[in-house]
Amino acid sequence: MRIALIGDLHFISPDDPSRQWREQRRHFAEAWPSFARTVAHVRRESPDLVVFLGDLVDYYSDENRDFALNQLDALKSPWLVTPGNHDFSLPAESDEATTERPEAKEIRRRWAARGVAMGNRAIACDGVRLLLVDSPNSSVPEGTVDWLRRETDGSARNILITHVPLKTPEMAKYILSVEPQRDLRKYVQSGAPSLFDEAVRGRVETVFSGHLHFPGYVTTGGTAMRLLPLGLCAFGKTYRGQGGIGILDTKAQGPATYRAL
Repeated sequence: MRIALIGDLHFISPDDPSRQWREQRRHFAEAWPSFARTVAHVRRESPDLVVFLGDLVDYYSDENRDFALNQLDALKSPWLVTPGNHDFSLPAESDEATTERPEAKEIRRRWAARGVAMGNRAIACDGVRLLLVDSPNSSVPEGTVDWLRRETDGSARNILITHVPLKTPEMAKYILSVEPQRDLRKYVQSGAPSLFDEAVRGRVETVFSGHLHFPGYVTTGGTAMRLLPLGLCAFGKTYRGQGGIGILDTKAQGPATYRAL
């Protein structure tokens, strides 16, 4: 199975009613035409599945949600998403938070009404198990550790996909080496500090995450940990590796092979 992995997109609809906030976030509001390049990458690769690593929208509105889903139709491939913090935030609250806001339950219901699942899920394919972990607010839902341990307790090779990077010393060191000002309470899973040791170490082959808007690679306890860049090209602003995607081939012998485009 060949899987395309795509980082944060931050779509804002031209019809979104939050005009002032849309103008403040113009670097994303005017970035959506660059998604055509991402679509071209994906369609050339003809993946069996596309997985988005969260932040499909820059902030939630029904208009932004529907605009994002319309853009994804151009992929002509089945897709899944693990949620990002911006997928549940409202315009004035788009900065990262470490707790889920009260309105998030209703926003999750609105995504689900359009057929978009965002909770913890496991998908088996080609002897590999994809584990989509819900981590939009630098933490995970109650019971995630036990769920991960059950799902990884078998013969399948396990690949974990989530929005916020897991908290490990190696990942923290890498993030700060690229952008020393990053607040690690927000940019790693500070609310689930033992997740790696309790449910990932020795069980998961590779972890993919987004959130930082730049690419990266570290290894921790034998697990490869990759950061995906911004999935489109910001308007008037440059992010490292922006517009890049990853291709994961689970049919490879040994560890699944990964290449960045």
